[in-house]
This record gives sequence, C-alpha cells and structure tokens, in this order.
Amino acid sequence: MESGYAGLSIESVARRASASKPTIYRWWRNKAALIAEVYEKESEQIRIFPELGSFREDLSFLLHNLWKIWRETICGLAFRSVIAEAQLDPETLEELKDQFMERRREVPKRLVENAVNRGELPKDINQDLLLDMIFGFCWYRLLTDQLRAEEDIDDFINMLTSGVCASPTA
Repeated sequence: MESGYAGLSIESVARRASASKPTIYRWWRNKAALIAEVYEKESEQIRIFPELGSFREDLSFLLHNLWKIWRETICGLAFRSVIAEAQLDPETLEELKDQFMERRREVPKRLVENAVNRGELPKDINQDLLLDMIFGFCWYRLLTDQLRAEEDIDDFINMLTSGVCASPTA
C-alpha cells in the first residue's frame, strides 16, 4: 500500500510474498478483499470498547481513537481504498455491506444499546439511523481527508445528542 491503491497489484503482492498469483487469488478474490483483510488485522485497537459511563464520553473516546488510527496507520488509506473500489464494483459493494460493515458497526451498536439501557437515549430510537449518522460524519471526514480537526468530533457529538433545533417543530 506504500504506493497507494492504484499502485497495488496482485502481481506485486505475489512477488513480495514469493507466491504465485493463483495462490494469492485462492485467499483473496481481488485487491479490495486483500486490503479489507489488512484493515481488519491492523485495526484491532478500533474495537476497544469504552466504558466511561456516558454515551457522550464513550462516543468521544471511540471517535477520537478511530480518527487517530485512521491518521497514524495504514488503516485510513486502506479503508478509503476499499470504499472507493466498492463504488466501481457491485460485488465488492455487496461484500462490503454484508461482511465488512457489520463488523465495523459492532462496537458503536453496543455503545448505543448501553446508552438506551441507561436511559440516555430513548428506547424507541432508530438505532440503525443513529449509527448511520455517526458513520456518515466519520466517513465524510475520512474520504475528504479532514481528520485533523478533532474538536469537530466533540461539536458533532454535542449536535447529535442535543439536536440542532432550538425547539421541536410540529
């Protein structure tokens, strides 16, 4: 990945691993699958579950940790690459949605469920939509290379938990 997604090829991986291309293809269908596995292995620390006692604190810990890992390891580039490839290849998109994304949602989902159980979030909240909002914010920042402004994480969490309207409308 040193030369980016476009510069990575199964041939170069096979050469570097002293393996044949068929051997590499036996393990990974394409380079997106290979990169997704690299991301999976390199991003174990993202799945550390915070238990700081409140939804705001847990979410803040989780997102600051995620952004740091995306910035400081191969994970940010790898994840951007997988998302980009999924836009071009319907099979990769399905794999991304069915396999890769479910794993990404486990920790935030548990965080939301705990907040519901503690009474911090309404019992009838649409948890999937809330998770989509959190992921949307993070992915937009990742894909547009805006992971430096970490204070935006706390602003986002404040908006998310307080709402953006002064009062509810009918």
